[in-house]
Amino acid sequence: MRLLAGGTHPTRIGAVTTTAELLDYDDVVARFDPVLGLEVHVELSTATKMFCGCPTDFGAEPNTQVCPVCLGLPGALPTLNAAAVESAIRIGLALNCQIADWSRFARKNY
Repeated sequence: MRLLAGGTHPTRIGAVTTTAELLDYDDVVARFDPVLGLEVHVELSTATKMFCGCPTDFGAEPNTQVCPVCLGLPGALPTLNAAAVESAIRIGLALNCQIADWSRFARKNY
């Protein structure tokens, strides 16, 4: 795949067959903006799960706090837990982090 530089998000333009060529490190660094993401697993004290309205009652019977979204069923669309997002922003501000103007969530369904 060939990537085009331009802004902070490279654009995929399709598969291209090329011969291997060495690139100057400084040129590559100057052309692209690195974007890092963190995957953090925490237990929040919210009434519902992060992406659906199912409860999070500790000690409940197994498989009783699930819905089509939890199960990743086709067509089931998530709803973002506003309280969880607010908690994430608060901890970010407390740690003097820069809060992004937008976030993207990618769900892995197997």
